[in-house]
Parts: sequence; structure tokens; C-alpha cells
Amino acid sequence: MKPKSSALCAKEAFLALYHAGEFLPGHKLPSELQMAQRLGVSRETWRKALGLLRSDGLIVSRHGSGTYLLDRPRRISNDLSQLQSMGAMIENAGIVEEKSDITCSIAPAPADVSEFFNTPADEPFFILQRVRHAEVGIISASLGYLPCQYTDQIDPAHPPHSLFSYLEDTGGVSISRAFTELFIPPEDDPLRALLHLPAHYDAFGFRQFHYDSRGNPLLYSLDYLRADLFHFTIMRTRP
Repeated sequence: MKPKSSALCAKEAFLALYHAGEFLPGHKLPSELQMAQRLGVSRETWRKALGLLRSDGLIVSRHGSGTYLLDRPRRISNDLSQLQSMGAMIENAGIVEEKSDITCSIAPAPADVSEFFNTPADEPFFILQRVRHAEVGIISASLGYLPCQYTDQIDPAHPPHSLFSYLEDTGGVSISRAFTELFIPPEDDPLRALLHLPAHYDAFGFRQFHYDSRGNPLLYSLDYLRADLFHFTIMRTRP
């Protein structure tokens, strides 16, 4: 897996401080020198990190005045242009996951899964179902479909908490991109039912087709999240 750049590491270190309340929306950031010293990086690295934060729409630089954090809600939005695990999306929403109910099975998959992997309809897949809980109750329900060729090191009694990490740690295979479909699940959807939504509440549905760096299909996932707890954004630029 390609190592992170020093600028990206500096950006993530800054965001960790931001999430901890060290910096407030609308306030001016310390000088480049002060920030570089605080993060233990060079001024050049911090400038590159500022560029990343600016591209993400988190900061604005005002000529002759300095760099400011843009006013945002207390909850950090999830940027859909960034491929990240469901755990990271939950963390970015400011939610602390308390426990998960995880079950796994080997069985044929729905037609769209078989079509994605170009396998026969009766081909068995490793299927991982996960329901995540937080203080507010159930926050998400997910299904992941993985070809059995990648699952020989999985102990069904102790399934992995993250298929992303499992693939990287055991097979040296990393997910590099995903085609994502965002939709509203119908009320009679069995996976949606696992959320136990209150009346008149809705959910976001993510259908994701994950690929490795060579363009090979690697993972099919279906994730449902409570719409009242998550906020998603995407940065659009002109061609």
C-alpha cells in the first residue's frame, strides 16, 4: 500500500485537533510557523496541507489577514469524493460506535452481486452482516459480499470488523476506488428493517462496487445509515 504523504499526514493531524475542539469554525489559524512547529513538520509541508484543506472547502485564506476555518456545523460532514470505510464515515460524523453485531455466512448472492463479479448465479460468496450501535441506538446496517478466494483466513467465530483492513492485512490487496450509488431504501427492505427506525424517519443507502488498483472487482457492499445522524457533501469543480 502506498504510504501517505507528509502533507496528508499533517492534514489528518490538524483534523484530529479540529475534531477535539482545538480550533473553532470562523476563527483564524495560528501562523504557518506556529502550526508547523505544533505539528512537527516543515513550513513547506504545512503549506501543502493547507492546500489540501483549502481544496476540501475547510479553510479560506484572506489576503493580508490570514487563514480562517470556514463556519460549519459542529458535526463534520462526510465528503463523498473521498473513499473511506464505514467506520471512518461514522467517526467523521462525530458519532462514537459502542458495539457491533456481526454475523457471517457462505451462500449464493443476489443477481447484481453475481453480475459485478461476473460469476454464475449459484456461486457462493462470503457474506458479512454488521449492525452498528452507538449511544443513540442503531446507527447503520451493512452487508458485504466477498469472493471466497479471499476468505480462507477468516474465522467465522471471530469475523473481521473491517473488510477493508482484512484485505490489506492478510492478502496485501487494497481497495483503490469504488463506484457508489446513493439511494433511499424502500420501507420493506429487510436490511433497512435492521435499523429499527422510528416512524417517519428515513435512511441513506449506499450500494458500492469496489475495485483494486488493477481494476478487478474486489468487494460489493450495501450500507444503510440513519439519515438524521449523517450529513454528506461533495465538492464539484468546473471541467
